[in-house]
Amino acid sequence: MSSIIDRCLALYGSDDYFVRYPARVSADEYWDDKRDPDGRLRDIAAEREMRKADLAYIAEAVNARAPGRVVDIGCGLGELLEQIDPRHERIGLDPSAKAVEMAAQRSGAATLRGVLEPGRFQPASCDVIVAHHVIEHVDEPVAFVRLVAEALRTGGLFVVGTPNFASAAARLFGERYRLLHDPTHVSLFTDDSLMRLLRDSGFRIASVEYPFFGTRFATLEAFERMQDPGTGVSPAFWGSFVTVFAEKT
Repeated sequence: MSSIIDRCLALYGSDDYFVRYPARVSADEYWDDKRDPDGRLRDIAAEREMRKADLAYIAEAVNARAPGRVVDIGCGLGELLEQIDPRHERIGLDPSAKAVEMAAQRSGAATLRGVLEPGRFQPASCDVIVAHHVIEHVDEPVAFVRLVAEALRTGGLFVVGTPNFASAAARLFGERYRLLHDPTHVSLFTDDSLMRLLRDSGFRIASVEYPFFGTRFATLEAFERMQDPGTGVSPAFWGSFVTVFAEKT
């Protein structure tokens, strides 16, 4: 087991919420084509429909709510915004110029280039905030969550998804856990520590999802690779990623 995974597992029973993992060098634009942990070159443009399918469960939850202001932090190329009913006021926020331009074109939503920072949104001005594959990239995730809480109205929904560094795959594969591969993953959570941070920041946990079964990731190959953790990187597997739906109290 790797020392970094040991440190993450030590979050159980700790007052800490996350483990700081030093950033590794990355000169790439996040949304350029790149190689995955298995060495395969990803065609980002060709993955659009797959990413939409990956996010459909979040869109369904948001669309079930009364019309309001929905903010997608780290909106990427707009695959979630495209699926949010336009009866909502939809806003995308992303540090990538390429992302905000493409997200606006594809979704018709308003997009802003930048990150969540003090003053970005007025207090209690948002009904839903989504941060999917975001918090692990944030240098100060505790402050980030508290800015989200400030921006949400009472009863507002925060949807936050991140790698789970206490998952079975993390425990079995250690440093070969695939979600350590991204050099911009700097704040590492377990599912337990993320929910503890949310509760301590004024949220009630409404539901928790570990997207896998019924997705493109649930393959025979994934199950076979979990049986042989001695070689290669971990497969995408149940529990490796957690999405928490939390309401501001």
